[in-house]
Amino acid sequence: MKTSFCALVLSATAAALVGCGTSGDATSVAPVSVDGSRFLLAEEPDGAVGVIAVRESAKNGDPIVVVGRIGGASNPWVEGRAAFTLLDASMSVVANGEDDADGELCMDDCCSGARATCTTLVKVVDVDGRLVAADARQLLGITDSDTLVIRGKASKDESGNFVVLADGVHVRR
Repeated sequence: MKTSFCALVLSATAAALVGCGTSGDATSVAPVSVDGSRFLLAEEPDGAVGVIAVRESAKNGDPIVVVGRIGGASNPWVEGRAAFTLLDASMSVVANGEDDADGELCMDDCCSGARATCTTLVKVVDVDGRLVAADARQLLGITDSDTLVIRGKASKDESGNFVVLADGVHVRR
């Protein structure tokens, strides 16, 4: 009896699921697609400065053009969003535990202060200033260590937190 009841419940559930596949079904979710070409710049903008220099000189809301490489964090990507960490192009990353020379840093805690001065978070934003809800790798066709020239605005608070609000990205190839 118990087996018959379980079979009946499973059959009813399967029949209900098969009948719910109509296009008007409120439970179906279409993937969001964003055209990344509107953020890609064919020509490199003039006047690009490194991450270190722009962090020191830019004020909140200033228009900026910054150059750097994706990196400076063990995972430079913000999953599912058009945001990533940009490392000053003059810096390079060495393996943890290695001696780091001038212009080198590791991902270990001992270099966290140095990383903070030569990296920035880049957020690709829409015309309303909202972070684009698409993964930067797919949106812009970029990968780890790509060199980018970013056009946007500085976002800097009283605590010194610095973010680039990007409206255009040029990938150096």
